[in-house]
Amino acid sequence: MSTALRLAPLFALLLLLTACVGVEGPPGRDGRDGLDGTFAISIPFIFDLDIDARAGAVASAAFDMPEITPAVTDNGVVIVYFFDQGTWTALPFTIGLESPEEPVVDYTVTLGYAFDDALLEVFLEASTDDDIVWEEIDAFFGGGVDMRAVILDGGVAGQTTVDLTDYDAVVNHFNLDS
Repeated sequence: MSTALRLAPLFALLLLLTACVGVEGPPGRDGRDGLDGTFAISIPFIFDLDIDARAGAVASAAFDMPEITPAVTDNGVVIVYFFDQGTWTALPFTIGLESPEEPVVDYTVTLGYAFDDALLEVFLEASTDDDIVWEEIDAFFGGGVDMRAVILDGGVAGQTTVDLTDYDAVVNHFNLDS
């Protein structure tokens, strides 16, 4: 048998293997894929309070987040932070709003969130559904609230010792774009 015939199967195998390699696609959002398949990402968004779309004492907004995969909902973590007065604060968070006339808390407002596959919902719940209070809430949060969703799959979430309520520590630990 000739050398060319003996090497033909090897060349065919090499040709087949190189034909299976495609061009690498563009990077997604600012996520970090670990070598072990783990995934961490920070996604900025604006929660724009629309008091006309509220139901009773709750106003909410839904955001499409395809990065929240079934693997994340089953075993991962989603943390939402909001920016106010120069700092990032983890949700849920309750704020007591005072009357301008008296230095007492008139009502509370809680910022919270829920998530499911490919979906993040952020809500604001007041301790009353009084329209005047909602006008004050709208003035307080006017123009929207800067937020970030940090999404960690189960591989990352289960192995971390970082304080997940500390946005800066999370960004540094997972080398995320802030």
